Amino acid sequence: MNNTFTRLQTRYCQSARWLFGLGLALLTVATFAQTAGTVSGTVADPESGQGLPGVNVVSKGSSRGTTTDGNGRYQLTGITPATILVFSSVGYTSQEITVGNQTTIDVKLSSDNKSLNEVVVLGYTTTTQKNLTGAAQAVSAKELKDVTSNNVGQLLQGKAAGVFVGNSSGDPRTPPKVLIRGIGTLTANSDPLYVVDGVIGGIPNPSDIESITVLKDAASTALYGARASNGVIVVTTRRGTSGKAQITARLNKGVGYLSLGNFRLMNGQELYDLQKAVFQRDRPTSNVNDYLPAPEANANINWFDQAFRPATNTLAELSAAGGSDKTRFFLSGNYYQEDGILKGTGLNRFGLRLNFSHNLSEKFRVSLNSAGTYTRGYDDSNGSLYGAYTYLPYDDPYYNGVPYNPITGAKKWYGRDNANFIYNQQFNTFKENTLAGDVLLKAEYDLLPWLSLSTTNRAQTSFYGTETSQDLRGNAAADVQGRLTNYNSRVYSLLTSNLLRFRRSFEGGHSLDGLAGYEYQTNAFSSLGATGKGIFSGLTILDATSQPESINGTKMDNAFSSYLFQANYGYKEKYLVTTSFRRDGSSKFGRDRKYGNFYAVGVTWIASNEAFLNNNSTLNNLKFRLSYGTTGSASGTNGYGPTGLTDGINDYAAQGLYSLTGQYAGTPSATPTRIENPNLSWEVSNNANFGVDVTLWNRLNVTVDLYNRLTNNLLFNRPLQGTSGYSFITENIGAVRNQGIEIVLSADILQKTALKWRIEANLGMNRNRLTALYGDRTFVANGMRPFALDQPLNSWYMRRWAGVDAPTGDPLWEKINTDGTVTTTNNYNEAALQFIGSNANPKAFGGIRQVLNWKGFELNAFFTYATGVTLYNGDRNLFDNDGAYDRYNLLALQDGWSRWEKPGDVATHPKYVIGGNKNAQRPSSRFLENGNYLRLRNVSLSYDLPKAVVSKARLGSVRLTASADNLFTVTKFSGIDPDVTETGEVGTKYPFSKKFVFGVQLGF
Repeated sequence: MNNTFTRLQTRYCQSARWLFGLGLALLTVATFAQTAGTVSGTVADPESGQGLPGVNVVSKGSSRGTTTDGNGRYQLTGITPATILVFSSVGYTSQEITVGNQTTIDVKLSSDNKSLNEVVVLGYTTTTQKNLTGAAQAVSAKELKDVTSNNVGQLLQGKAAGVFVGNSSGDPRTPPKVLIRGIGTLTANSDPLYVVDGVIGGIPNPSDIESITVLKDAASTALYGARASNGVIVVTTRRGTSGKAQITARLNKGVGYLSLGNFRLMNGQELYDLQKAVFQRDRPTSNVNDYLPAPEANANINWFDQAFRPATNTLAELSAAGGSDKTRFFLSGNYYQEDGILKGTGLNRFGLRLNFSHNLSEKFRVSLNSAGTYTRGYDDSNGSLYGAYTYLPYDDPYYNGVPYNPITGAKKWYGRDNANFIYNQQFNTFKENTLAGDVLLKAEYDLLPWLSLSTTNRAQTSFYGTETSQDLRGNAAADVQGRLTNYNSRVYSLLTSNLLRFRRSFEGGHSLDGLAGYEYQTNAFSSLGATGKGIFSGLTILDATSQPESINGTKMDNAFSSYLFQANYGYKEKYLVTTSFRRDGSSKFGRDRKYGNFYAVGVTWIASNEAFLNNNSTLNNLKFRLSYGTTGSASGTNGYGPTGLTDGINDYAAQGLYSLTGQYAGTPSATPTRIENPNLSWEVSNNANFGVDVTLWNRLNVTVDLYNRLTNNLLFNRPLQGTSGYSFITENIGAVRNQGIEIVLSADILQKTALKWRIEANLGMNRNRLTALYGDRTFVANGMRPFALDQPLNSWYMRRWAGVDAPTGDPLWEKINTDGTVTTTNNYNEAALQFIGSNANPKAFGGIRQVLNWKGFELNAFFTYATGVTLYNGDRNLFDNDGAYDRYNLLALQDGWSRWEKPGDVATHPKYVIGGNKNAQRPSSRFLENGNYLRLRNVSLSYDLPKAVVSKARLGSVRLTASADNLFTVTKFSGIDPDVTETGEVGTKYPFSKKFVFGVQLGF
């Protein structure tokens, strides 16, 4: 019986415990149901009263939060009376409100022109503008997208201090060159590192960009270590918002026209008169009829009109963003089309993006970012760019109404090249296709309220293919009865980034946050190309009827392994200290030096938070920043373009290599081609930065940064003696120093009136100098821009032009005699090669923006400029040649220019002589020109229809826009366009177009 009682007692206790636990759980649920609830409301602008979209509404101290919809509405669930809601948005002062018994909380955010609470995305981390320690500048999507382009670099031009963007071509398929704080290398890649959505790599499609942050100094970039020497561009793509789905449709249509700037060639009559006078003066007049057309037969063709056209452009976007407190999404599709103003060139791009995030619980969050683009480009110009510059106006491209082939000799063709690009454009084509995909998967878990673990994994790939067809009916492949080339390549990259983050606040105003992590990335490239000849006319496939002409293939890969750590300390929002350390390893380097260590320390003092300045009505913000650290360079993220390495050192530069492409007596053979260098390692930049941020009268913001960057251990292919059997060895030698100042200014001239006026300007000034080479070397040849000790990179080295000899009309150059005296000579070979004292680096560059707002209208004018730059106008070698290339057209004399005609003439141009005047057209400082310019890069007028009108059409918003790009450029440069890359050399450049665009954007 006792056993029975015991068993019953045990069962009762178990049942009681179970019931007690159930009751406790029900009580907890009931209690929570009574205390937790839903809060909703509207966030509005205090002046207009209109709802503010995109305002962050966050439960303080937790990850629970949302953003307001297009009408400023928000809703949050799971809120208790003790919850403190934080309302924040760029340009407005944050507010904190305790919920209490309220279920509806409406908020009006006060304008904060200081924008100190603006969130700055640094890639791995985010911070606010007021807590920013390093030199970093954020650019919003609105600021980026005023210019019509499919490339992030061109959108960024002039919008961030110290960021130089040079354009080698106006072809929509050609990206620009982007430099941050000057050139810090000799032969390695000088491009910045791109980070999309927090980790290296990704697809920065301009249509999907939310914001860009340019990281410049070590405090900002050192966390990226070995690949951050050239600066970092952090791209954040658009995200979803909670609440009702917001659908946005945008359509822009435009047209572009050729803009020649100051450039003008002679017309047929001008060239005829000049050359006829030369024949009458210097040669028997009987030769004229053989050399020049009869006056009545002068065709007077403008070849630029033949080569260029008005070109259309289209941008269409459709996006949807929405979600709930737990789940958010952003889905977009876009199409960009731009025909090049050069006939036969252009591109079409299709893009898709899906960004998705979900809170599995309050502690566990996952997100998926995926993007894809498909780009089709074409170039069927067939030398028309070169021909437009050089073809004679005497030659008519048509004969009996059809394009004429000069090789047939059916009529006289006067041009030197005996070619007509209009004829060849019928038969020769080039097409390229790129399919790129990017998938990023991120998971984040809160181990503790102050500690979280995240893993971010990115897979990125691109497939590139080209088809070059030269029909047998054209001239290019007539000798082989037609030629067809197919080329395909693939690039892929896999990256995993695993981070442990911590953030704690302590009593007394102390705070500590940071991260520790490990990353691994692998990149690979492969390609295969084949060319066949004997192609049947019109056939665009290599088949059995083709005869093989060549075949080639390439495989390359590299890998990076990284450990990183960062710790930030703050005290009472007055003193901030940032430290970071990263250890990087790369397969590119020698077996003994694969790893490099990089670090940074940054200190910030927010002086305006001190008691003696805290309530100062004039000085609203005063912050001092100081940082020092090291970063590295390994020739870019992976250095792969569609055709292989884009720049910098080879993936196997440190290894001893053999070439296996030859044969000996019919047997495959190997030949040594590279010497091993086990000590090859990273370029290392030592960066120091001092910055000051000031806000006055709540309307004037000024940021000034001074920097010094010394890059050592430069990667360079050191030449070897021919007797060694090798041409060079890749080593770490030399050093380059960049020093400069950056100024960013923004001012709200009018801010509390119906008419609002804002000015923004930035200026970058950089000085560059080569401080070391190797051994006892002080000079290494590199064309007209050699590497020389204590000289800036891109310094001009050539014969110094001494003008025109007034008695004879001969060209003159400086001659340095053995005793050191300087005289002049008309013998080009006797002239001394020397540094001219100028270089291609601009002394100052930047952008200026003015924005006017009034009752729904916004007028935006954006200028870019560069000054103190000297360009080499290499075009003039060809068509300002004084008769050396007498069967090319000639540059018309510009204002202030004159041509020698008789003894005693003081002229800028020598005597025109058929066949040339003593090498006057050869490279010299004669063709160096002032490259300063001020360009109206964009002007736009937009109008937001009133809400009362829009709501009747059941729309959320309607914006109409009219804009123009490149309306005018103020410059003395004689060429088409002074906006060029850092080399400063201008050839037959594809010019920018002058674009006019009209657009409409609808919100639903």
